[in-house]
Parts: sequence; C-alpha cells; structure tokens
Amino acid sequence: MKVAILSMQEVKNYGSFLQAFSLKSNIEALGHTCDFINIIPGRQLNGYKINRFHKIKLLFQRLWGWDFIKRFKTIYRFQTRFSKEFLPFLGVKPDENHTHYDIVVIGSDEVFNCAQQTWFGFSPQLFGKGINADKVITYAASFGATTLDKLQLLGVKEEVEGLLKQLDCISVRDGNSAEVVRALTGNDPLRHVDPVLIFDYTRYMTSKVKKTGYIIIYTYPGRITDRKEIDAIRRFARTKRLKLISIGHYFPWCDEVVVPTPFEVLAYFRDASYIVTDTFHGSVFSIKYNKPFCTIVRNMNNQKLSYLLQQFDLETRIANDVSRLPLILDTPIDYTSVNKIIETERKKSIQYLTTQLS
Repeated sequence: MKVAILSMQEVKNYGSFLQAFSLKSNIEALGHTCDFINIIPGRQLNGYKINRFHKIKLLFQRLWGWDFIKRFKTIYRFQTRFSKEFLPFLGVKPDENHTHYDIVVIGSDEVFNCAQQTWFGFSPQLFGKGINADKVITYAASFGATTLDKLQLLGVKEEVEGLLKQLDCISVRDGNSAEVVRALTGNDPLRHVDPVLIFDYTRYMTSKVKKTGYIIIYTYPGRITDRKEIDAIRRFARTKRLKLISIGHYFPWCDEVVVPTPFEVLAYFRDASYIVTDTFHGSVFSIKYNKPFCTIVRNMNNQKLSYLLQQFDLETRIANDVSRLPLILDTPIDYTSVNKIIETERKKSIQYLTTQLS
C-alpha cells in the first residue's frame, strides 16, 4: 500500500525529526511504502501574522549579545546540519504533493495548532483539505495551545469543523485536542502517544557519547531567561559537580553547547545524569530513557505538557516553583509502572496503524 505522512517534518527541530522518523519507520515495518508530503502554506490569521521582517527580527534577537560569534556559530551549524544532513536522511523531498496515495496520515505533532506564528499559517491541508488520497486519517495529532475559543475568535471554527468531519479516522495525543474534536464533530477521537515513545532507535544511536558527568538543558532560544530559573539550575549543577550541556542552542549560562544528530540527541539523554527541560519532546525523551528530570511548564505548552505528565503519573516532575527544582530532580521515579504504560500505549498505537492501513 502506498502511504504518505503529512507532518511538520520540515521544521528544524529534533523532536519533529524523531517523531516523523518513528512514524515512517513503523508504517514501513508493516509492509507499506511511505513518503512525506510537504505542507502547502495557507493564510495568515489575525494576531499570528508573520511579516517579511519576522525572520530578520528573530535572528537579530538570537544573535544580540557580547557573545555574538558563539551564538552565530551555533545557529549556523544547527541550521546547516538540518538542511544538508538531517532532513535528506529523513527522506524529505522538494515536492511530493501531486502523487496519489492509498492513505495519508496527518500527524503527529501540532499539525492542528493554527493559533501560532508559522510560515505556513492556517493551512486547511493539515486538516485534510485537497489531499490526493483514497483515505485520510490522523495519528496523535495535536491542537497545541489552540482551544475551541481561539478557533472561534480566529474565525475558523466552522471551517475546521467541516474538515474534521470529512476525515476517515481521528487520533489525537492530548486532552485539549480530544475536547476540541469532540465539540466540533460530536465524536470522541482515539488517543495515542507521540511516535517517539513507540519506536526503538537503538540501532541508529551511538553506544556511548563522548561527554560524561552532565545535566542536559533542553529548551529553545528565549525560553529559560528568568534569572531565578537560571540560578536554581546552576546551583544544582554546582552542588552535583556536573556540567550544564545545552542541546542545539547556545546559552551563555551553560558550560557547553552541542549540535548532534537527532539520534545522538537520544544518546545524550540516555547517558545524562539529569535533564531540565520546558519542552514536550524534552520530557518525552526523558521518560523514554527513564531519566531523572524536571519540567518547567509554560503557558504556551501547558495543554500538551500537563496532559503528557498526567498520562504517565509524573505530574510531580513539574517545577511550578523553581526553588523545588533540586527536590524534584533528586526524587526517584518509579519507572516500572511508567514503562508498563509505555508498552501498553505502544501496542495500542501499532494496532491502530495496522488496522487503519489494512
């Protein structure tokens, strides 16, 4: 069967790469051929429009500082590696939008999150419109921070409702997304975990990273900027006599930055002493490799992050008060029960794909 995935695989982000790689690999393991479809940009919605100077402004913000050269080198290396190495390895091709497919799978990641600034804006294609396939389903799709109220305010509620009702089967990955789908379609969608949790990357990973004795800082530029958060993290690292290593992005308060391959990222998580993150996939990687971690939840990702941690009974890993960070990191996690949940979800996900792609 000829299958294609419509996802955010072109986004230069380790989590996006790894979830796309897992979904593609799992589909191929079921005996199907699998391609990626590129996102067709839609319209820019009020309040989330990107003007022609947006990228320049963003780049200026990320480069500004006394350590301009270090910032520039990290950004250049990160962007270059993704464009020239990582995305070609994933199998992303310039144009795969005209081929007819038996089935197209939309997801996972925040494919339904239209209340955010992106280069593709509100793309009806991500909700199934105009897709050249006999059947269109989703896998672990997410509305991210987009709620029912936001869809109404943006003036796209009825359009999204109509498109969702035309999909052959809907699978989401979090509670907010399930609520939105239920409200718009009258049906409860299926729920499945992020693809990263259902794939064994071992044969693609290095057996051991070159670093030892470190704490991973996994975040995005402009996120961990509060002085209290930074001081709490640095104090903990000093107490443990461990280095702070940031993955993918430069921060002057970290001891080192690395720009590894996506599979090396997983190896860094596997071998880390601790992880501090404020991202969804940073939490997913930590859970997957049974690491002691702490998650700082932001307003922008509260919906998906809180649900993820609740799903695995790990709400206690949330650091709403950074003064609790040392206590959270040093509190052991019962990963026996967590791993049972992961295995149950993995089987459920594979069964879903097997059934829908048959």
